[in-house]
Amino acid sequence: MRWFIVTLICLLGRIFIRLRYSVKVKGRKKINKKNFDPNIGILFLPNHPAHIDPILIGMYLWPKFQMRPIVIEYVFRQSGIALIMKLVRALSIPNFDTSLNEIKLKKAKETIQEVIDGLNKKDSFLLYPSGRLKHTGKELLGGSSATHTILRECPKVNIVLIRTSGLWGSSLSRAYTGLTPDFKSMVKRGLKCLLASLIFFMPRRKVLLEIEIAPKDFPADGSRLEINKYLENWYNHYPMDGKIVKEEIPSLVSYSPFKEKFLKLPRDQGKKASLKREFASQLEKEIYTELAKIAKISENQIKPDLDLAQDLGLDSLDIAEIITFLGVNYDIAAIYPEDIPTVQDVLEVAEGTKKIVRKQLEEVSLFKWPEEKKRPEPISPQGKTIQEAFLNTCKRMKDQDAIADDISGVLSYKKLKIAALILSQEIKQYPGKYIAILLPASVGAYLVILATLLANKVPVMLNWTLGPRYLNHMMEVTNAQHVISSWKFLEKLSNVEFGQLSKKIHYLEDIKKRISKWQKISALMKSFSSTKSILKSLGLDKVSENDPCCILFTSGTEAAPKGVPLTHKNILTNQSAVIKSVKLTSNDIVYGILPPFHSFGFSVAGLFPILTGSKIAFYPDPTDSYSLAEGIQRWKITIMCSPPSFLKGVLQAASPAQLQTIRWFVTGAEKTAKDLYEKVKNLGEDKRIVEGYGITECAPCITINDEGDQNFGVGKPLDNLEILIVDPEGDRVFAKDKEGEICVKGPNVFSGYIAEKKDPFITIDNEKWYRTGDLGYFDDKGHLILSGRLKRFTKVAGEMVSLGAVEEVISEEIISRTNIQADGPIVALCAIEEEGTRPKLILFTITTTLNKNEANMILKEAGFSNLVKISEIKHIENIPLMGTGKIDYRFLQTMVE
Repeated sequence: MRWFIVTLICLLGRIFIRLRYSVKVKGRKKINKKNFDPNIGILFLPNHPAHIDPILIGMYLWPKFQMRPIVIEYVFRQSGIALIMKLVRALSIPNFDTSLNEIKLKKAKETIQEVIDGLNKKDSFLLYPSGRLKHTGKELLGGSSATHTILRECPKVNIVLIRTSGLWGSSLSRAYTGLTPDFKSMVKRGLKCLLASLIFFMPRRKVLLEIEIAPKDFPADGSRLEINKYLENWYNHYPMDGKIVKEEIPSLVSYSPFKEKFLKLPRDQGKKASLKREFASQLEKEIYTELAKIAKISENQIKPDLDLAQDLGLDSLDIAEIITFLGVNYDIAAIYPEDIPTVQDVLEVAEGTKKIVRKQLEEVSLFKWPEEKKRPEPISPQGKTIQEAFLNTCKRMKDQDAIADDISGVLSYKKLKIAALILSQEIKQYPGKYIAILLPASVGAYLVILATLLANKVPVMLNWTLGPRYLNHMMEVTNAQHVISSWKFLEKLSNVEFGQLSKKIHYLEDIKKRISKWQKISALMKSFSSTKSILKSLGLDKVSENDPCCILFTSGTEAAPKGVPLTHKNILTNQSAVIKSVKLTSNDIVYGILPPFHSFGFSVAGLFPILTGSKIAFYPDPTDSYSLAEGIQRWKITIMCSPPSFLKGVLQAASPAQLQTIRWFVTGAEKTAKDLYEKVKNLGEDKRIVEGYGITECAPCITINDEGDQNFGVGKPLDNLEILIVDPEGDRVFAKDKEGEICVKGPNVFSGYIAEKKDPFITIDNEKWYRTGDLGYFDDKGHLILSGRLKRFTKVAGEMVSLGAVEEVISEEIISRTNIQADGPIVALCAIEEEGTRPKLILFTITTTLNKNEANMILKEAGFSNLVKISEIKHIENIPLMGTGKIDYRFLQTMVE
């Protein structure tokens, strides 16, 4: 039955495809099963000039050979083709042009292994050796390794070569823009042209499919480069005007029968000559050593003008290893394979002199807020639990707009409520109380959070920037067995390792496919019920305000992050206090850019506007300053929530017109520099910074400075909490104007860490106060002024980095490697923090055998995030100690400042 359905689709497809393409197949009759070894499958190896060639090959060859295509994942997951992918038993493989991460590498290896296993079971496969659309008139394989890997495991496999010509220059090839074309938009465009040509009169593009059993001289047992060079020579053999050329010339075919109508090809500027320049000898040696190791050649063979793929024979996995090396050892932003085509590019990226301009792969989103009737004013959340408050807000706001982003568009409160009820039915089926969530700031993230709560489960917010060591710990400490994420998110996430998580991830896209019509109808009907009825039907009427509503994580001085269970009461009382302190209006629109694993993002720039009835738009990448600036203008943002480091980038990228609607920049997570206050002040009197002080353990807001003046520090405490200043070394209460440790008490303060023995509270007059670890005092007007940190950590890009944890890991590794004998500590770490720059980590050590690259590799292998990098190593004879036997960090700090 499956064969009949697919064959029918192929036959109908051939009829339809003839409206635009005139396809000639050469050599098909010679491909006969009697010419093959019957004990193993057939591997079809085509070149890849355009998105359409796999469809053409399938239509003309599938009925005879039933080959299973290996499909790039973004095509595999296109809506509307799931049934076809299932019928032809297609396998997906990740797209390494967009990003590189551990999940993609693992998926690629699994797919290749499935092909190997399938060939041994006599299945046939359609595999593109290049792994991508060709970039030029020549098919270049470089160091692509998939074919070699398969042939190494299946040396007797039957091989068929396929060469497609005539498609280079079509709208579905890269000849048009130099970028991978969007398949859907180009097909839509083609259909419009077909209709405009009265269907039957559209000019036809001539396409030639040449099929041949691999010649006897095919080097099946050769090296990767030998196989790839052979295939390149075979593919680059294009017929043109009675001659054979090595590089295909773009063929332009009119889209109209009535006049010459072509796609405009960009002018070929030619390759710009790489300017040879001198690099620091140490940098050059480090890079050459790593490249030689990966390429398995001598360092003397490495030259700046060598191409990583064509000359060194490196494949996508090798280049992923280079990118990881760069990320571990050098202070670089996210880079992709396209950024480092040559050795010189690698050197320039490491040096920090290469300007990386990200090409615009997607059109700017067209989503905007629709016009709506008069909107109710925001009010405090109404309810004792988040579920109750959410349902009450949905009832009050009805069809008013709620949340939006560039993927999901705009959702009203009514639609958000129904969507959350639908999704909660799926989440409810997962065993266990805790559900881990791995998503950026987005409609999808808060839909999952709300659905998880409606399923009577507790969301565990995972911080993917901390590395696999801490991610594993987060899962273990909560005993969470399931992680909800999104393929679209992970598809673009680079240089991240997930540890054990990769085996537990459920993709939102796959969950959506499982939802039945009955589930949708059931949720729709339930949405019309009262809040009380819905809570009772979902078993949420027994949930207490003191039950946990989420688990967030924070890094302290210990080696592992601490789990912070926040209750419904913690979150809701904090939000009620905030809305009393700031004057929101029905016209306010919040911009949420911080990931929901961050307490600032989870509550202030996430649930707070949803539960109070304010509109909020999300953007997933807080470092993409230009897109954020564009979004501010398009979404008409009035309140932007951001740490100062991200806000600084937006102010540099944005034009005055793009910031016209803004009235508040709400900052937190790190100290706001004086120059940022000045920049905002210069934008106009109607704009100001609202700086807050908050801590994850306090859900998170403690104070708010809404006066736009840095002299008032982080502002005055919220009206439902209290602050004491105490002696950091004991429990003596200081006068408020004297510097000491800040302690907090109130309904927003959590009750204690998960699985943590150390008590974070201090008891004064029979009352418990949370010790924040921050130092500060009050001025004469009651403003809290922060003066420093008591605990040994620093903030890098808004994330807490434990200096003690870094010391512990490096010290243990040195001891295990060298068996060093020392009476005291062998390492000590200091951080140099300068306003406006990323902190520098300076490592002091008594061993002379450790260099910076080795230290950073130790941290990477221990599971630390790429944010944690040693900037410099200082070798000293002994680590200085205080009289108490503790390391004298103050003395070491004077040595580096």
